[in-house]
Amino acid sequence: MAQTILIKRSTNTATPSSLSNGELAYSASSNKLFIGRPGGGTGDIDAIGGKHFTDIITGATAANTASKLVLRDGSGNFSAGTITASLTGNASTATALQSGRTIAITGDLAYTSPSFDGSGNITAAGTLATVNSNVGSFGSTTAIPVITVNAKGLVTAVSTSAISTSFDIAADNGSNDTVAGGETLTFTGGTGVDTTVSNNTVTFAIGQAVGTTSNVTFNNVEVDGTLTSDDITSTNISVAGNATITGNLIVQGTTTTVDSNTVTIGDNIIVLNKDESGTPSQNAGIEIERGNSTNVSLLWNESGDYWQVNDGSTTSKLLTAGNFAASFTGTLDGGSF
Repeated sequence: MAQTILIKRSTNTATPSSLSNGELAYSASSNKLFIGRPGGGTGDIDAIGGKHFTDIITGATAANTASKLVLRDGSGNFSAGTITASLTGNASTATALQSGRTIAITGDLAYTSPSFDGSGNITAAGTLATVNSNVGSFGSTTAIPVITVNAKGLVTAVSTSAISTSFDIAADNGSNDTVAGGETLTFTGGTGVDTTVSNNTVTFAIGQAVGTTSNVTFNNVEVDGTLTSDDITSTNISVAGNATITGNLIVQGTTTTVDSNTVTIGDNIIVLNKDESGTPSQNAGIEIERGNSTNVSLLWNESGDYWQVNDGSTTSKLLTAGNFAASFTGTLDGGSF
């Protein structure tokens, strides 16, 4: 014969007073199934089912029936009626508040609403707080506005700052001058200097580059002080005063003219006809300018290999130990006395 397992039960007590953890009980009075809560105490009892709950589920309907669960019909719809809330006063049928109320905002925006009871819309204007009492227009052609803004973006102060409409100019020469607003400042070039204005830029130019590495051409240059250069190249050079050359002087032209009345040369040997090379062919010597009289000279005769002297009318050979025998033959007669 099969064994029968019975749980605790009662016909007149709606809820058991105590159940052990996991112990079941059923009340025919409340039609509920109970269990002692696992891990709980003696009084921790939970209702977990029973005819009471299944009747509620079974009695659900799509109709508007009090104390019944709502059950959707075959189309997923249900009948809706009045939902009654447990409120005090006349809330279930009220269209307005019993006592009117207002809403107020303080701070940078001041606002107080009219009294309202919820029966209709209300409208009221807010007022920004005054953070700057200095109002009006600011700025002009001679002043700019100075604006102070706080962290909230509000203008807390406004003032103006004057704009200078004139400025002073000065130069190496002349007296200082003031350029007032509306006047024109003119840049004028000097000798050999041109000025050009374009796109708010004034350009000074002298017609050629004058950088430290530029090749510069001038017509006449007069230097009152000292002119120092490692390379001077010129077609003509004129020195009005004294010229002192501390290095070597090399003259590569075809003519060298010295118009000085006194010439002092430290060299004890003067080399003439220095550009001669190979077999010599040119006479060389010294010629003296005598004005209206015929010049005289002391020359080396290259074709004859002897020195000769010219006194303005006659050219004579100078006797030397080397040419004496070859130049003179016969008897040298000193005459008688």
